[in-house]
Amino acid sequence: MNAAHRRLREATGAAHARVDALFGRFDLARRDDYAGLLAAHAEALLPVEALLDQGGAEAITQDWPQRRRAGVIQVDLDALGIALPAHEAEDAVTSQAAMAGMLYVLEGSRLGGRFLARNVPDSWPRAYLGSHQPPHMWPELLEKLDALLYAPEALETAVTAANQTFGRFEAAGTKWLAKVG
Repeated sequence: MNAAHRRLREATGAAHARVDALFGRFDLARRDDYAGLLAAHAEALLPVEALLDQGGAEAITQDWPQRRRAGVIQVDLDALGIALPAHEAEDAVTSQAAMAGMLYVLEGSRLGGRFLARNVPDSWPRAYLGSHQPPHMWPELLEKLDALLYAPEALETAVTAANQTFGRFEAAGTKWLAKVG
């Protein structure tokens, strides 16, 4: 069995830890911090999802449309009265390996979001952080990544894309933490 997902976890561990520590500094019991966290996530998530749409992420996982979270984060932002500027279009990502790395980060962030949702007051919107994912979806994605990323070059492309995706979250989180701090 190919252990591509293990390589992804190991090779992105430092970036993942930085992002977790950064977003852990938002006080989710404070409305401004919660709004900032959502805005930061949206700033990173929306362009990546757009790239995955353009690149044809359904070729990697047919349930890509059900995995998208742009709609639910927008519901929360709207409920909190937060308007973000439109993100600039980027060149399409056509490499399935790069899209696999991006998907790995986005789907992993969903798992972390459910943990963060516990710290958000019940009266606040939590569609994004609390978005439900059937338990079979994460292991199925990992199986697909293992099958797709069998060649060392493809795996390294996925690792690079995953680290860049973590970098988007880190940059957005740093920016929004400074705004709410």
